[in-house]
Amino acid sequence: MPPQRRPLFETDGNRRRGRETSPFTRGKIAAFHLVGLTQRQIMESTNTSRSVVRRTISIDIINNNGAALPRPGRPIIYNPRDKRLMLRSLRLEPKLTFDQRRTSTGLDMSNSTIKSIAKENGLHHWRAKSRPALTPAVAALRLAWCKKREHWTIEDWRKYMWSDECSAERGKGKKRAWVWGTPVDKWKPGFVDTYRKGKDLRVMVWAMFWGYGERSELYIMDRDFESKKHGYSATSYIEVLEAMLPGHYREDLYFMQDNAPIHTANRVKEWLEENGIDTSDWPPYSPDLNPIEHAWKKLKEVVMEEFPEVWDAKGESEVDLKNMEEALKKAWLLIPTSFFESLVESMSRRVQAVIKAEGWHTKY
Repeated sequence: MPPQRRPLFETDGNRRRGRETSPFTRGKIAAFHLVGLTQRQIMESTNTSRSVVRRTISIDIINNNGAALPRPGRPIIYNPRDKRLMLRSLRLEPKLTFDQRRTSTGLDMSNSTIKSIAKENGLHHWRAKSRPALTPAVAALRLAWCKKREHWTIEDWRKYMWSDECSAERGKGKKRAWVWGTPVDKWKPGFVDTYRKGKDLRVMVWAMFWGYGERSELYIMDRDFESKKHGYSATSYIEVLEAMLPGHYREDLYFMQDNAPIHTANRVKEWLEENGIDTSDWPPYSPDLNPIEHAWKKLKEVVMEEFPEVWDAKGESEVDLKNMEEALKKAWLLIPTSFFESLVESMSRRVQAVIKAEGWHTKY
């Protein structure tokens, strides 16, 4: 009869070498020995090897609770000085690879040994987060901006009209999928999260929100084909402002925009001044202080959930582009008002995070 397969285990007619003998089996071996059975009889009755029977009988005298004796494990191959040297390397040069760390310290430690030393001393290993490059001068500007607003209340933050652009590419922005299965399932088609290679249809969108979750419509920006690179220019941006701000701006509000070149162009400044739009100063390289960045991620999640047939389409015609634009506009309006309220309420925490980091990067 062929060996029987246990559920979720591989088929194997042989015992796996080194597998621990259970306390129950050890107890049976000891009991059979006490009643006078021979080693061969014990082997046949318990389906164990001769070495297991002999070993169990020999240690039963000093360890009669049926448990295995502690295993010594791999012997330590480094001394306290080596450990201190590796720990110093981990703390002073956190971004080195394992190979680079072995070279710099001259220690031939395995990856698992380095991880063990780190864990013993409270150090963890993670993929470095991606953030804009900051200089001490920029960090000082960020810190000053936040300290000026350190004691603002939620009502103060509700007076800001948070605005920005976002490039939305069809098919992008999927959540990372988690799956359940056995190890052999890992690379099967149904267990792999796929993506399309190459660029797909892409549009530039603009929006803003403020107050108690109030928001503008989502505006699809037009390229400026008279500009040098046929991209999005100050002309494109002024078209957005002319279409969106007059219907939403109030004198008790401040219009917030970051320091992108199309926002700081002289033509844009003149337009804002001529139309009586009060703006707020803004620290450079500070997407973590602009809560609308999280709204863009939410927008892509909603459009994938509500309009999968549009977001997963493959056509590149004018109709496909129009369908994509309409899906984005509808998805923007489907985002719950409470989500925007929570973003406004997060501003105090964002400011405190920058102050705690002394102007450097934060988790937001």
